[in-house]
Amino acid sequence: MDTSPEQIESLTRDIEQFEKKARRRAWLSAIVPLLFGAILLGYTIWQIQISSQKLTEVQSKLNMTSQELSTTTSSLQDATGQLDQANMTLLDTQNKLDSATRELEQARGELERLRQELDQTTQDLKNANLFVANSYPIDIVEIKGSPLYLSSIHEELLLDILFMQMDEVGWNLNGFSEAEGFDSPNFAIYVLQKHGLISTNYPPGTRPWNFLRPIDQPAVGDIIYYEGGYTMFYFELNGESFVIGMTPLGILAQKVNFAPILGYLQVPY
Repeated sequence: MDTSPEQIESLTRDIEQFEKKARRRAWLSAIVPLLFGAILLGYTIWQIQISSQKLTEVQSKLNMTSQELSTTTSSLQDATGQLDQANMTLLDTQNKLDSATRELEQARGELERLRQELDQTTQDLKNANLFVANSYPIDIVEIKGSPLYLSSIHEELLLDILFMQMDEVGWNLNGFSEAEGFDSPNFAIYVLQKHGLISTNYPPGTRPWNFLRPIDQPAVGDIIYYEGGYTMFYFELNGESFVIGMTPLGILAQKVNFAPILGYLQVPY
């Protein structure tokens, strides 16, 4: 088939237009993915920048939190140290308080002891005044051979008591010997046993009224017992009566009514 130049030129132009369109299509096919990739890359970079900023902010907050935590930890350590110091101070204060309490109790005990000593001293002073006011003087010369005694045993007993007085045999609560001293009932028991007037089976601490017969009125050598536990021997001399026995001030001779009388006991001479 014959082709004219015009047909060839037209065909050439068609081919060139087709190639141009193909190139445009190819370019568009290539540029669209590139453009989409560029947009996606830009978006990704933007997101990375945003994330980086957020990460920076988080890192900054984390740093601030770490600093605050460090500050809080330091404050907690300081507070713990202060608490330990306060506990030590409290313990020291408690120890001082306990010591002061013990000292106070000791002071109270000492005060109570002093009070008791004062009460005892006051009572001793009252007793001393009582005994001094009711003192009865005795002359040993008048006693020896005196016709006023019913028997020589009375004289022996009274002289024995006076000799123990001169030997300064003293008061000792619950004592029962001339060396250690006596209380008033024990002294009476000791004298009666010494002169064979009662059994030696009666032990210290025995009271004379437990085994001597009570009577309404005493005779020479009998016993009068008084309020306060005083146990005294009754005697008469030169027409006057008196009693003698152990007292807290030692062996004394007293007027009969120096203290309230509780009763009389007959001694078996």
